[in-house]
Amino acid sequence: MFLLWALGWFIIAIVELTLYIVNGRAGELAMGLFGMIAMVICFMAAIFLKKTVVDAIDQGRFHDAKNDTMVWVIIGFFAFGIPSVFLILTYVKLGDAITAQAPVGYMPYQTGNVAVQAPPNAQHAPPPAPVQVQQAPPAQQHPQHPHHPATPMLRCKNCNVQYPTFMHTCPNCGAPKE
Repeated sequence: MFLLWALGWFIIAIVELTLYIVNGRAGELAMGLFGMIAMVICFMAAIFLKKTVVDAIDQGRFHDAKNDTMVWVIIGFFAFGIPSVFLILTYVKLGDAITAQAPVGYMPYQTGNVAVQAPPNAQHAPPPAPVQVQQAPPAQQHPQHPHHPATPMLRCKNCNVQYPTFMHTCPNCGAPKE
């Protein structure tokens, strides 16, 4: 949509600048210059949207894609808001994908079991007593979305990291899916 609006702003700018040359009215010059600026913004937004949002989705970085989508929603208002409407829908769907990505009750590591190395010059002290952590009950699913199937995952043969099967390469080491 950004590329289409860039083309539209280009046409508007050329027509308005041509009318300014013929008629000499300042309003046509202002609209022509605004059209040129809006065209550049829309063109640059289309290029950088692909690099920040689409590529992040392809690599499974949904949180980064969701955050970057809000930036492009604001910039999208320069193109009469139509790209922003689509980006708002993308933002909502990314939120759904993030909640569906992790299984219910999934914790990447046990909290409270982190070991910290002492600096080399520190005196040796007895290790601290282990911290007792009470496990929270599994989170309840939202009533709006009663059932989200878990995203199928596969393990990278190169670095042993799990990633979604729809990705073409490992997000950690870049190895292609086998």
